[in-house]
Amino acid sequence: MKAFRRILEKVEWRLAAVLMISLIMLIYYGNQKEGYHVDEVYSYGLANSEYLPFMHFGQHDYNVKEWMAEYGAGESLGQLFSNLARDFRILKECGFQLKESVIYQDYLTAQANSADTRTTAWVPGQAYMDYVTASANSTFNYASVYYNQRGDVHPPLYYMLLHTICSVFQGRFSKWFGLGLNIACLLAAAALLYKMCRLYLGGRAVALPITGVYSLSAGFLSTAMFLRMYALLTLMVLACCYVHLKIADEGFCLKGRKRWKLAAVVLCGYLTHYYFVLYAIGIAAVFCIWMAAKKKWRELAGYILTLAATAAAGLCIWPFSIRHVFQGYRGVGSLELLMSGEFYLSRTKLMFDQAAAWLLGGHGWVLLLCLCGLAGLFIWKKGRGLPVFKALLLFVPIVFYTVTVSQIVPYLDARYIMCTYPFWYLLVFGTAAALLRECRWNVMDKPYGKEAVLAALGVLLLSVSCGVWNPPNHLYSDGQETVEIADNTDFVFILPDGDWNQSAVDSTILAQCRRVGVTYLSDMGRLGEDYEYRTGDVLMIAIQKDMDVENVLAQAREVLGVEGLAEMGRETGSTSVRITLADLPANES
Repeated sequence: MKAFRRILEKVEWRLAAVLMISLIMLIYYGNQKEGYHVDEVYSYGLANSEYLPFMHFGQHDYNVKEWMAEYGAGESLGQLFSNLARDFRILKECGFQLKESVIYQDYLTAQANSADTRTTAWVPGQAYMDYVTASANSTFNYASVYYNQRGDVHPPLYYMLLHTICSVFQGRFSKWFGLGLNIACLLAAAALLYKMCRLYLGGRAVALPITGVYSLSAGFLSTAMFLRMYALLTLMVLACCYVHLKIADEGFCLKGRKRWKLAAVVLCGYLTHYYFVLYAIGIAAVFCIWMAAKKKWRELAGYILTLAATAAAGLCIWPFSIRHVFQGYRGVGSLELLMSGEFYLSRTKLMFDQAAAWLLGGHGWVLLLCLCGLAGLFIWKKGRGLPVFKALLLFVPIVFYTVTVSQIVPYLDARYIMCTYPFWYLLVFGTAAALLRECRWNVMDKPYGKEAVLAALGVLLLSVSCGVWNPPNHLYSDGQETVEIADNTDFVFILPDGDWNQSAVDSTILAQCRRVGVTYLSDMGRLGEDYEYRTGDVLMIAIQKDMDVENVLAQAREVLGVEGLAEMGRETGSTSVRITLADLPANES
């Protein structure tokens, strides 16, 4: 009983109340989410599809899954060791020349077959459900996740966590698997933000309003509603900042558990998103300057060695980052923008404007005013008595991250700066707290005067940013969750010649269909060779917007032999026009 009482005494009830309100809002808006961005579908596919990063429509006898059974992980621990012994014998026979071995040649064949998008054939709609779910034979198959991410442009940690959740609910698809992961990450991030502020950035008077406003804001909710790795990235960035503040508070001593915590946070951040490295570079630069100013040379050397060892470990665990950054289509595009030497202020301004829109109701001037306030306070006090390096540690890495990311991202989308959202609230409340500490107002001499002023500021910010009256993004109303498909429906997804397979965008719709055919326009006749339909059957055709829709539809009617099918309706999506046809014989109304 005494132990239980001690636990209750340690509970931060005000924080718990704030997080409970936030959880209720997260569940409410999660229930409102009705559709998916194509990247959200790929989150599930990359996490759960067995050795198949992206949906294809090639049909071959030998693929990567079969190669893994023959040479790789297999389906059991015993099979793994048996395969490894066999691989060693094969490599020994060819003088350990990997590229000349049958192992490598078979892998090239399997990889090409699994990536083939030219062979057109009808497949059951269930294939699309298999793509986004963890089947009974592929649960907790992290080798598959690792392989899939090798073919994507992101590190694997988020996808492994999502795959773990989906493996518990094998064969099922639900938005709540991804939402649950995001919600857990963001509530943990909010709790960590509170702890960081309470211990190192002004105490409870600052910690509670910052955490309360952030965890109830539209930006916080939007981060949770987007089923990608940005909620996990937010947690990693906050954890990295917290660890650095903790190390600085304890005299920059980096031994034992603190060293392992720093390494773990940096490693997990790197395995979450490559952009984390930009934040890590910024915070490491400030931290090194801080230690040098304090003449902590031994600690500085230990810090640099720890980061170097962590980077080496990260590259050993995930070496494909080198190829993704220097050869991948995303990495090459970003590097070209970065190395061009051109700086576009308009891109950076747009990124800051998006942050201000979700956090401050569009009043971006508040952030500029806070920066000016901090600069004025520094000039007035000449730096004496002010936590200058602590402020630099908080804001320089975030500004550097936002400015750099704004110059290299493929799309000027707020998703890339979601991890910075809590720091902008830190800027506002930190500036207010610093000014209150230096200004001797009468109200500050009264009990709870500082708390009252900061609470009023929190209420003001919530009035323009609260998710209650500012619905979050990424809900996609009237999306795939609302679409019901008849059992006797066939679906043809027509792509321009040479385009890549984009059918995964409709995965949850296609999964309800009887059969699915994905085809290039020039290959459409191959679907028509074995297409049969009966009275009452339904055919849906998706035609890309940039194609001549009427001309393609006329070709589809002729090639598929469905001239008698009457058009029931059209629906326009973000990339395609979905046309529904049904068999209506002349003697039926």
